[in-house]
Amino acid sequence: MKRILSTLNQKWPEYFLEILVLIIGIYGAFALNNWNETRKDKLEERAILENLQNDLENTIAEFEFLNDLRKSAIDASIRIFELSKDIPNSSKYELDTLFGKTMIRPTYNGKMGTLELLFSTGKISLIQNEEIRAKLISWPGLIEDFIEEEVYANEIFMGTFIAELAKYAVIPELFNTIDANSFITSTPIIQKYQTIESSIKSDYGQLLTNQEFLNHLALRNTNFIVSYAEAISLIDHANQLMELIQKELK
Repeated sequence: MKRILSTLNQKWPEYFLEILVLIIGIYGAFALNNWNETRKDKLEERAILENLQNDLENTIAEFEFLNDLRKSAIDASIRIFELSKDIPNSSKYELDTLFGKTMIRPTYNGKMGTLELLFSTGKISLIQNEEIRAKLISWPGLIEDFIEEEVYANEIFMGTFIAELAKYAVIPELFNTIDANSFITSTPIIQKYQTIESSIKSDYGQLLTNQEFLNHLALRNTNFIVSYAEAISLIDHANQLMELIQKELK
């Protein structure tokens, strides 16, 4: 025992130094590991933000394209109401074209792959900027409300609106007037059957004096206006997100 105490008394500086080096080494390893993990998280966060930016750009482009279709339908509805005041001088071709525009069903697909991945994997926590994270978290709720409104509008379209319209108009002729860029008449199967002759005749005189139908048209137009306005709001939200992301990436 005396020998051990004597040895410790003589070599304690050496032992202390060894322990100190060991402690420093352990802390250094932890620090290096933490630095590596932080660096990985930063790189992953940057990649996520870049992907989000691409998704947002595509989403804005889709909203703007769909709003162009909605604007066309809104303008067409307004023109139909104008023509309903002067039915004898209304052109059948113009009315076919106008009603064709009211039959479009612009629908946002609601997909943002990067954001969905963030929520499903829990990696939303990698986004350090609180303002960006808050706007991302609010996005799915905004989209859900928007899609719900579109679904409601399309239910009206497939139900009362098109049922009333079909009593007086030749529906295939309306589809024939829709621009191929509206994704409806561009398919080969539609183009093939556009040539079929029909014995059905349009009666726009009766249609444009039917108050029930005009009410359905007004409601459909209101749905388009609401969706148009909500899409503008979502575009603003997406643009704000993009500005925040751009600042973060810089």
